[in-house]
Amino acid sequence: MKTIAFDNEKAKVVEDAVSKIFDCRVSEIVSLKDTLVKKVVVFILFTSENYCARALAVNYQISYLYVPTVVAELEYMKKVVPGFELKIESVYKELKLKCNDNYSIRENGY
Repeated sequence: MKTIAFDNEKAKVVEDAVSKIFDCRVSEIVSLKDTLVKKVVVFILFTSENYCARALAVNYQISYLYVPTVVAELEYMKKVVPGFELKIESVYKELKLKCNDNYSIRENGY
């Protein structure tokens, strides 16, 4: 079942991990511009934390109808683009390092 409540603390941890691995600023993630790092954050929150597409869309200024397209696009990129899957795995490893009792990421993240 999808989670309709959006947890800003979990999102902040994911945003920090993605910005560290992809070497970008957090402002690129939360901006109105459609960027790859924003798509990665949406992908991780949608697949691992099971967030509702509408909750993600509201918080990341995208259409909720676009969220499944983002997930499909990044699944395809993981298969086709060399090194992209390693970066996604690095983000998950970074999240595990930052984990505490209040934050848990699923083992079968994607």
